[in-house]
Amino acid sequence: MEQFSIPADRSPDLVADIGFKPAFEVTLSYAPTHQEATPHGERIFKLITGGTVTGRIEGAVYPHGAGEYSLRRADGVTDVNGHVLIQDQKGEWLYVRNIGFARMDGYYRVTSWVDADVRSEHSWVLGLFFIGIAKPAAEGVLTISYYEVL
Repeated sequence: MEQFSIPADRSPDLVADIGFKPAFEVTLSYAPTHQEATPHGERIFKLITGGTVTGRIEGAVYPHGAGEYSLRRADGVTDVNGHVLIQDQKGEWLYVRNIGFARMDGYYRVTSWVDADVRSEHSWVLGLFFIGIAKPAAEGVLTISYYEVL
């Protein structure tokens, strides 16, 4: 395996430190959950009915614009697959894609990508990678705190 390794590819000047910077927080409201048993596990669909966005992005979650399409596996872990549409206070649109997992003990993490118009004031999100930590806020409500990976 060593023949594929070049010592220079691990030099300190080529490897950046990793860090996290708070970016924004999204609170999602959901319609009642729809569940279907499949051979792969329990398919879960949750329609987003609204919500708020605070932090470096301020605005609202577009109701009925997206949802969560997840799979609860036999071991109780849910593979999260979520899509969120956001409209900021000036009317600009952003799309958030969440992929991750939620355990039965409440541990809920997603990796996220955000898309925005390259001409918008939110173009800073383009090409960045976010980590989201989610916590249920109430029945049918979920809050996700997003951190930019540095």
